[in-house]
Amino acid sequence: GEWMSSHELMDASVQERLHRLEEQVRSDKVMVAFVAEFSRGKSELINAIFFADYGRRIMPASAGRTTMCPTELGYDAAVAPSLRLLPIETRLHVQSLAEWRLKTDRWLEIPLEIGNADQMAKAVEKVSEIRKVSLEEARALGFWHDDLSEENPLPDAHGLVEVPMWRHALINIPHPLLKQGLVILDTPGLNAVGAEPELTVNLIPQAHAVVFILSADTGVTRSDLSIWREHLAIPLDGIDARLVVLNKIDTLWDTLNTAEQVQ
Repeated sequence: GEWMSSHELMDASVQERLHRLEEQVRSDKVMVAFVAEFSRGKSELINAIFFADYGRRIMPASAGRTTMCPTELGYDAAVAPSLRLLPIETRLHVQSLAEWRLKTDRWLEIPLEIGNADQMAKAVEKVSEIRKVSLEEARALGFWHDDLSEENPLPDAHGLVEVPMWRHALINIPHPLLKQGLVILDTPGLNAVGAEPELTVNLIPQAHAVVFILSADTGVTRSDLSIWREHLAIPLDGIDARLVVLNKIDTLWDTLNTAEQVQ
């Protein structure tokens, strides 16, 4: 803008266009998707990066507690710090996730007290909630596929299967990195990734970077490879947008092995 003004090339239309571009750059978001199978330490890694100052876990990451629905961490100054949850039943309707975002009344909103770690952790624990449904309901919701028996959840003694309580979660908090426009997409394991087309068709492919997390205590499993091949493998020219992280390497340390064996 300054260069064009100094060379007498600026007019009202150009100035307006430059102003729009500047606004776009200032409000632009950079999305980084964290993708992993269950129990790879993904939520724990997010806790370490974003919530270390709280002195306790904020994202559920203990045994039996894990992120069951895709969860976005970001910051919008126009919205109060909160957790917003979209019920899983919305998948029975034809509207896309992008359309549901505009229907704010359909989301459950829980205020977050930024200075209160216990309140935040208790609220955010809702992303790990599940409910039990019949096979018919699970099929309608996209969590049961007759032709993919090995990927289906195991029915209990009553023939019911566990599905996530929520379809999507939005966490709005004023973290310094999120204030700069960073958005973190925390995804569940393979079954839930494959069950939400919005994730695999839109959110993950459009992420500026994908962090794929493997765990040293499991190695590369069949389901890890399935996620990689089906959702993350991309042409070589875009390979710099895929980061593979080996997590839990502290579990390789074994007092019965020599340092060389551990190495």
